[in-house]
Amino acid sequence: MNKRNFMIFAAAILMNLTVQAQRPKWVNNTPQELNNTYRFVEVVSKGTSLTAARKDAELKLAQDEQLQNAIRVNVESGLMSKYGETIVNGKEKDNYSDDAYVKMTSEGETYRLQARVVDEWQAGKSGGMIKLHTLYMVAVTDNPQFDRTYLSSNYGAAPVFMSLIPGVGQIYKGSTVKGVCMLAGVAACGLGALLCENQRKDYQNKMKEQPEFAKEYSNKKKNWETGRNICIGAAAAVYIYNLIDAAVAKGGRKVTVKRYNNRLSFHPTLSLDGAGVALTYKL
Repeated sequence: MNKRNFMIFAAAILMNLTVQAQRPKWVNNTPQELNNTYRFVEVVSKGTSLTAARKDAELKLAQDEQLQNAIRVNVESGLMSKYGETIVNGKEKDNYSDDAYVKMTSEGETYRLQARVVDEWQAGKSGGMIKLHTLYMVAVTDNPQFDRTYLSSNYGAAPVFMSLIPGVGQIYKGSTVKGVCMLAGVAACGLGALLCENQRKDYQNKMKEQPEFAKEYSNKKKNWETGRNICIGAAAAVYIYNLIDAAVAKGGRKVTVKRYNNRLSFHPTLSLDGAGVALTYKL
């Protein structure tokens, strides 16, 4: 493979890694609840369509035996209230369903399963079936207090500093495969540069020891020198790309949980009659 083809091949691999679907940080690592009125539950479901996969997720959630043992909420008629809110990068998220209302029967009694979708991720499609991961907040008391949840793909400047060691920033942002490839790429190119440099020095010494073959050894020395320079250039290119990618590429969505306690607040007021403090209650 010549230099031009090698560069095209490497660029194609890096481009593929850049655009690959990112797995959210909450997959197989659910957030920590801030009160005991609800639980975070991750459900893995399948379906021939996204709608079917969502229905399957609700069914699996309702059949969860651990939740059935924890939930003792009587069935109520009417629509459920909306609790909390999910905000993505500073904007309220438009979920396909704010709340899920499922009736279930356990030990001869009917209960209400009250849950709220926080986020979902399509892991892929195989055999015509969509694999869906859904993160729920599930009530385990009669009057749950669902905390605020914030979704974000931004990680600030931390990944850039981490990527001073190639790939660490990508791994931190959830792109494990990309991070490993970055680290392996720089390491492989560095090792290649060392091997080429050793061969170059070897032929340089042979030129001195066997001057009758100096011309032949000189050509081989130049070839290894060219290989060394290519490896150094490739390592530098991957390293720089690693820093740029750590700075600009979006990471896997992460969930930040904050207490939902902003309903009652105090704030200063100013009027023609003077200054004071106002008490505000947000419905």
